[in-house]
Amino acid sequence: MTNDLFESLLFEEEGTTIDFKKEQYRFVKASDEEKSELLKDILGFANAWRRAKAYILIGVAEVRGGKSNVIGIDALDQLDDHSLQQFVNNLVNTPVRFQYRAFTYDGKHVGIFVIDDGQQRPIHLTKNYGKLKREEVYVRYGSSTEPRPATPSEIAQMGKDKPRDCAELLVEFAEVDRDDAIGTRVQLQCEFCSLPEAEDIPKLPNPYEGPFGIRTDFLNQHNANYYYELAEYEFMSRLCRPVRLTVKNIGEAAAKSVRVELVVPIGVGLLLSEDLPEKPEKEEMPGERAIRGIGSVHQRRDPGEVDIGKNDDRFRIEIDCKDLQPGRRVWSDTFYIGARESGHYSIEGHVFADNLQGPQECELIVTVKVEHTTLTPKDLCT
Repeated sequence: MTNDLFESLLFEEEGTTIDFKKEQYRFVKASDEEKSELLKDILGFANAWRRAKAYILIGVAEVRGGKSNVIGIDALDQLDDHSLQQFVNNLVNTPVRFQYRAFTYDGKHVGIFVIDDGQQRPIHLTKNYGKLKREEVYVRYGSSTEPRPATPSEIAQMGKDKPRDCAELLVEFAEVDRDDAIGTRVQLQCEFCSLPEAEDIPKLPNPYEGPFGIRTDFLNQHNANYYYELAEYEFMSRLCRPVRLTVKNIGEAAAKSVRVELVVPIGVGLLLSEDLPEKPEKEEMPGERAIRGIGSVHQRRDPGEVDIGKNDDRFRIEIDCKDLQPGRRVWSDTFYIGARESGHYSIEGHVFADNLQGPQECELIVTVKVEHTTLTPKDLCT
């Protein structure tokens, strides 16, 4: 979201692509009935007849015929996209593609819901929730701010909007330690640690040298670079956080030879698991380093395997997903993300398949909070 786009939205009038809310939705510690108000609005926009993204601007008072007034909300009232994604998509028959973004305009905090166009309609609840009924299809119509249930004929028309033989692919973040999708936005806590100068890092004394420099132990190999390697290990393990992606076919036809290509912006670094340094040992058996990593060589490519490339100013992620039947997911390998500075980073890209007319666009948001610390030579030795 840019200032220019946000300002242009302020001049629009409420309809099937925009709504203004003076106050934040009741969500944290709210009742089911209170949270169902938020759920109903998201479903109303997701099911609406429109050809553009829809926006709900929180902390904005509508001014018809002019520029709406940004009154702002308390920064503590901002919502968590991860929690919203889980809340909504655990209750519906097919995923709703939306994002929640915290934004600042003229020094005021606002919240922005972005509901993608081209949703796989009709979208409805799989069970009763709060004020909302199971299998009721709520739709936002024209300038009406209150979504209402669609008629049977309207629901039938929704099913005709897209060809029945169309594949549609959804890229989301996933939990690292289990196969659960968590939406298109993730929050990471990183530590950027300043290291000592190379000449200030101590060298490890050789405990195996006896009189006249003769070695007294021939079974272990002394690691003279132990503290250098320890500094590198501490820096990378504190900076980099594990991430996984999942790709799901939410369409009604098989997707052939699916491939995801994402571009990571300047300021964000990526690593594969095998590229992270291992914690060093002060002594090793001869040949132990040469043995490490032999098992990580792949003889064939598996679905979800991640490739990372880099040019002068950005990283590129490529994921080969093979064929995906309707409703099937592929879970990517774990990779690692780090950043020097706190911020919101947009990862944009495309999903390709042999039987798609063209690539599908996708966007993921990484919110990184970075703590800056210092590692001293004394810290390395303790």
